[in-house]
Amino acid sequence: MPERFQILLVGSAYLDERYRRVAEGLADEPCDTRRCRTAAEFAAAAGEADVILVDRHLMCGRDIMEKSPHLRAVISPIAGIEQIDLKAANALGLIVGRGQTPENTQGMAECTVLLMLAAIYDLHGLETVLRSGVARPTWPPGRLLKGKTIGLIGFGKIARGVCERLAPWGVTIKVASRYPLDYSAPGVSACSLDELLATSDIISLHTTLRPDTRHLINAERLRQMKRGVILINTSRAALIDEAALVAAVKEGIVGKVALDALDPVPLPAASPLRELSDAILTPHMLGHTQEGALNFVATAIESIRRVLRGEPPVYMCNPELVEDWRKRWSGR
Repeated sequence: MPERFQILLVGSAYLDERYRRVAEGLADEPCDTRRCRTAAEFAAAAGEADVILVDRHLMCGRDIMEKSPHLRAVISPIAGIEQIDLKAANALGLIVGRGQTPENTQGMAECTVLLMLAAIYDLHGLETVLRSGVARPTWPPGRLLKGKTIGLIGFGKIARGVCERLAPWGVTIKVASRYPLDYSAPGVSACSLDELLATSDIISLHTTLRPDTRHLINAERLRQMKRGVILINTSRAALIDEAALVAAVKEGIVGKVALDALDPVPLPAASPLRELSDAILTPHMLGHTQEGALNFVATAIESIRRVLRGEPPVYMCNPELVEDWRKRWSGR
């Protein structure tokens, strides 16, 4: 009888339909899938896992990884991997995969530009005017995007996609990144974070969440920004000190906020963010498209299939381990 592999599908109920399709797609493989929605379920099942597919809502730390001698790989079905202890995985010789598919990158880049336009043209405010039945304002609230300076904090694939989409708009783009700027396009240049904060009309966050970037945007940095700045976050909620942001909006330092990165989701009824009547708030799925969801499923299935064959997943975070990892798992 062939060996039966154990696959854990870990994450919140939001992923139920996608994970159901992943399980169906693996039906012809010699494996069993188990769905884990809570930390307790995850911990109880981890001991038998050969592959773990884990979303950002539950942590996969060393304690989980060390429980199973059969564990080959830990895979994030999304682009982010902050839920996975990469250092521990490297020490244990485990491949870490991710789901940074082109559709994910494209969706997030498009929705970032959408939020820039919605904020600068005051789409939310004008919709409120119509729905409330009051007279149109005598002076238009919207402004042209053309001629504005846009600051991008972080410069991965999504930020690059934003640059490509804004190329015809006549904007100046400044980039603050921990890495040298290996990107050349008219109107795009690297600068310090201090310069970006002080000179940008629109600031958009695209950096990963790490210990050194938690509350990167705090009270001090908010005070460095141009008065009336538009602040956009489609990355991770914890990059911004929420209390400081609410205070900065109320003081008029920040003109508008557009946040697709909220924690927790659903946003609590008592959240101070709800006090900001002009804020655009979406439940961290604005860039999630139907095309992206289908590719999420297909990529997860293909990555798991590859790992079971002793091959690395589609997208890897630690390719330096591949040679030794192949020797350990190929043919098993």
